Amino acid sequence: MVYQFNQITLDTDQYRLCLANDQVPVEPLVFDLLVYLIENRNRVVTRDELLESLWSGKVVSDSALGARLKDARKAVADNGAKQSVIKTFHGRGYQFIAEATEATANLPVIETRVSSKVKIGLADQSPVRFCSSADGVSIAHAEVGEGYPLVAVGSWMSHLEEDWSNPTWRHYISHLARDFKVIRYDQRGNGMSDWDNVDISFNKMVDDLKAVIDCYGYEKVALFGPSQAASVSIAYAQQYPEKVSHLILHGAYARGRCKRGNPEGIEESTALVTLIRQSWGRDNPMVRQMMTSLFMPDATREEAAWFNEFQKTCGPGENLARFRELYDDIDVSDLLSEINIPTLVVHSVGDSLAPLSEGKLIASRIPGARLVTLNSKNHMVFENEPGFSRFLVAVRDFMQID
Repeated sequence: MVYQFNQITLDTDQYRLCLANDQVPVEPLVFDLLVYLIENRNRVVTRDELLESLWSGKVVSDSALGARLKDARKAVADNGAKQSVIKTFHGRGYQFIAEATEATANLPVIETRVSSKVKIGLADQSPVRFCSSADGVSIAHAEVGEGYPLVAVGSWMSHLEEDWSNPTWRHYISHLARDFKVIRYDQRGNGMSDWDNVDISFNKMVDDLKAVIDCYGYEKVALFGPSQAASVSIAYAQQYPEKVSHLILHGAYARGRCKRGNPEGIEESTALVTLIRQSWGRDNPMVRQMMTSLFMPDATREEAAWFNEFQKTCGPGENLARFRELYDDIDVSDLLSEINIPTLVVHSVGDSLAPLSEGKLIASRIPGARLVTLNSKNHMVFENEPGFSRFLVAVRDFMQID
């Protein structure tokens, strides 16, 4: 649904709010508040109704609700004095009073200054450099963009150069590099880092992250930990809290599939690891297609074909099997309560690789963590999905980027 009022366009499908032709960054809860008020604009909405609908009945202070209303008014060029869009009825509640039109037709994608910026790509990335981890393994790293340092924590099946063609990942790098200096590296055992005779273990992966961060010399950095990289981010933040300003965890899990109390998960893990170990080296496309289906079930034929081929460039089958075995056996759940760092958890509701319950576990145990859900079945959402805009807005709000 698209709502238009004054010079505002609010698109619930694209999860986007625009003032004239400028996209306005809005915190997800503030966006949901605006949608609820405009959908019920024919009446006054009570405070209790807002709390039940948006906070699921959780205990929320009047100041917290007031802050969200203030942010909502600011987003639509209103304020408490004007009240030309959202009117307060003291003792009763709130009502959306601006004249609004709505459309259900398939409208063209709204062009905004956010989407019209020149896309950042491989040509904008620094030359790939190398640093040594604690045990002497050579770790490839590079940076792109300007701004506050954001370290994209390494995991399996990455490649510092080929990732710029990756339909599941390139848009994350490109968009984040508009606001941040994005520092990326290939985890040991894959990509452009050392492949041969390397110790693939959880502690070594934390060492690799430390080596990259130390190489850049920043006093503090933000960590972006997608998928299994979230657990490495959590472990590093627990060991070196003075080095981390923010944690952004996407499609995250603190417990691998063998640690979730599900016997079927253990059987699936064993079967998948065995299949990778025995068939990857024989160039069996069936294994890679299975991985593609897990990561991005909504991929087009072309996107799936690209990812199938990409997997071969990331590392040998034995390394990838060891990574998969290691990730399925991860359990950093005991560390969560020790994290005292601002944390944003973003998770697709239909994620089959890392179920939403794992994202909720992390968000519930890290004190003060925020949880934002994306309406997608993909582990990492595609650029044309409404969830990707929601992700970017959530990150910008969390990091307080204007």
